[in-house]
Amino acid sequence: MSLNFRYAQCDEYPRIAKFIDEYWAKDHVYVRDRALFEWTFQRPNFWEDMTYSFALAEDGDDIVGILGGIPFAFNAYGETRPAVWIVNYAVRPDHRKGAAALQLLSTFRNPSFPIVIASGLNPASAAIYQVLKGKVLPEAPRHFITFANASERMTRLLQISNPTWTKEQARGVAAFFQIKNGVAPQGEYGDTIPEDWDRANWPRIAAETVGASRDADYLNWRYLNHPSFYYRFITLPEGSRTGMLVWRLETVRQQTDADNGQRRVEVDRIGRVVEFLPASGENGSKLLKRLIRELHDLDALGADFYGYHGATRSVLAENGFHAVDGNLGGSLIPSRFQPLSPGGKILNAMFAAPGLPDCAGQPGCPWYWTKSDSDQDRPN
Repeated sequence: MSLNFRYAQCDEYPRIAKFIDEYWAKDHVYVRDRALFEWTFQRPNFWEDMTYSFALAEDGDDIVGILGGIPFAFNAYGETRPAVWIVNYAVRPDHRKGAAALQLLSTFRNPSFPIVIASGLNPASAAIYQVLKGKVLPEAPRHFITFANASERMTRLLQISNPTWTKEQARGVAAFFQIKNGVAPQGEYGDTIPEDWDRANWPRIAAETVGASRDADYLNWRYLNHPSFYYRFITLPEGSRTGMLVWRLETVRQQTDADNGQRRVEVDRIGRVVEFLPASGENGSKLLKRLIRELHDLDALGADFYGYHGATRSVLAENGFHAVDGNLGGSLIPSRFQPLSPGGKILNAMFAAPGLPDCAGQPGCPWYWTKSDSDQDRPN
């Protein structure tokens, strides 16, 4: 029987959740949290169809494949166009030898979306993009810090996620990323989206960058209206501009065996920086010092940031946020914290219109792309 491909109706969540649980990941967060699923795949301003932006492959009455899409506005030096992040690709084992994967991809790779981006690929799925002449990108660069007074906590975290490491190995990696807890300079710090963001800030950033449009509408949807996480804003004006940093406190949980099944045990706390848009290098330094003060006050052991943007990475490096690729073992600092899992690499790929610059994380890279893009910043 030939397969049918369509977008899921909004009353089909139970069917989708069942398939995700069985063929994508057991007890996945999209199964546990319907509100998060609907926040992700229902975006009225970007998806006019009365469906989820979630494609199904069906064999008769059975779902045999899925592919989610998150539509968004893509910015290229101040010009916007439609784009989509694709996520949650899975095909039932008995249909993996056919063309289901390519046909699912074609539900989003069409003229409506000239730019298609996938984040968090595994090497096997990355091969699909190479076959279709898409571009597989270098791993997303990551910067990391930990506090000197949290050295033993960081050592423990590394040993839990890398059980074969000795304490000396873990201590060596932890020591490389240590940063001093300075005092945040005085200033008119704020804690929400600046009222003039779309007038005085975003247009100037947009003219110099490539990536998802970070206008106020996006920031409200992505952070203030998030159904699962509480994101914290740090802002600081400088002249006519306002620099902004967005982060959240992540509880690190280890999955353990218990008499009545698996459970998650709290291990520690860490900060996850998801936006860093300073007005200048000096402004960025002050934002980071304020972040460090807030992290310390909340007893976090450190923080991380994923991003390709060259200028942003330079400010981070100048303020003690080391790139993990510069240290042996740094790439093994875990990235998934709920539950704690080994490894921290994020592999990405895209189909993009010609004329866009390369995305490589080098000093001049104009791509502003962080872990909050797509669905990478979510519970497991």
